[in-house]
Amino acid sequence: MGKNDDSANTGLGWLMKTPGRVLLWAVAGLSVVPPALGQSRCDNAPDYFAPVTSGDGQRYPLAIGPLVWHLVGSGVYPVKGSDGQTHLAFAVQFTNAWNLPATIRSVEVLDPAQNNKPTGKNRVLSIKDEDVTGLVKLASLPPGMDKASYSATIGGSATGVMFFDVSYADGEEVPCAIALRVHEVQSENKRLPEATVVSPPLKVSGQAAIVLAPPFKGEGWVNANGCCVEIGPHRFVTNPVNGTLQPSEQFAIDWIKIDKQGKAFRGDGKKPEEWLCYGAELMAVAPGTVVEATRDLPDVPAGEAPANLTIAEIAGNHVTLDLGGGRYAIYAHMAPHSVTVHVGDRVKTGDKLGLLGNSGNTTGPHLHFQISDRPSTLDTTALPFVFESMVVGGRMVANLEEIEEDSIKGVALKVESKGEKAVVRGMPLSRDVVGFGE
Repeated sequence: MGKNDDSANTGLGWLMKTPGRVLLWAVAGLSVVPPALGQSRCDNAPDYFAPVTSGDGQRYPLAIGPLVWHLVGSGVYPVKGSDGQTHLAFAVQFTNAWNLPATIRSVEVLDPAQNNKPTGKNRVLSIKDEDVTGLVKLASLPPGMDKASYSATIGGSATGVMFFDVSYADGEEVPCAIALRVHEVQSENKRLPEATVVSPPLKVSGQAAIVLAPPFKGEGWVNANGCCVEIGPHRFVTNPVNGTLQPSEQFAIDWIKIDKQGKAFRGDGKKPEEWLCYGAELMAVAPGTVVEATRDLPDVPAGEAPANLTIAEIAGNHVTLDLGGGRYAIYAHMAPHSVTVHVGDRVKTGDKLGLLGNSGNTTGPHLHFQISDRPSTLDTTALPFVFESMVVGGRMVANLEEIEEDSIKGVALKVESKGEKAVVRGMPLSRDVVGFGE
């Protein structure tokens, strides 16, 4: 939740996944949603260009331009959100391979199986709800999360990340593979002032989102920082870890709790215990095995950014569960000495793991929860997940930056509600106010 002018991104802190000194940061059994992409339908998904001619000569497209790009993370994973839309939320690293500036005029997401017809609706917003669709978060710009950190122009030999949220009203419309068509201009290059380049097909994962039981009970739980259209602190964080740029929190959620007046704490909020979510019992979301547990770190004061944390302290007290199938559940920022499990323990759905706290890289009590493809808090690609059932009571009116700042200040957060909506096997989206029953 704090901000500074350092050049590194942090992770695993709500109300604070902002730039900092350290580079970081189901039900009875494990189940999955039936794949949005039927396996048989996608068995023959293209993995390279289709031939442009059936005869002799050059059969496959070749296009040259200054920009090169590749997916950040292990895949493109579809998930059904609480809005009923199926989302492809992913990030792509763009690099200017030449020494002159290049400007992106347009980026289209295509379906290679439909003759490169544009597919879905791509739209992403900054932490202040500014449209940053088709813009690149440059590594050379100040590490804020508003539009000032994005640009359509990439300097010579420079690099950055572009974020996508491609949505579909009908999950059956999600293609088996996607490609990007980028129109780029390099006005200082007299030999090739502009180019339009289409990338080879990139397969969309057929891996279904894991179905989970809730990590806690009760009402008034706010997704203060999550997926998909808003590029808030979780989606914004792409850290170079172990030699790879990782979208380690792209589907993570920071959960806080508010009362009927929209307040997150009682009193002045400086003591973690004054926050409504503090001390909430955290439960196993599915059967699994404990593969990491930390329990003895202190709470940090609420309302201010902790300083001089080591990498090992970023997640605070935390538990990582191996749920099987290459999926790991991570619970971060737990209360001191509250963790009830140890490495090697087997847990059942609903078993107590500990209590919600304010340890690690955080400026206010919350649960950082995510599913990862590795047993690591940072060297991982975050994966989508859905809850078996939940009730969405409304959405926050404030943008993600305002939610972060106003909750710390004790300002009542306004909820826009059109009545409660029961959601079955959907993923909470940023700003959702959710209930899971008692």
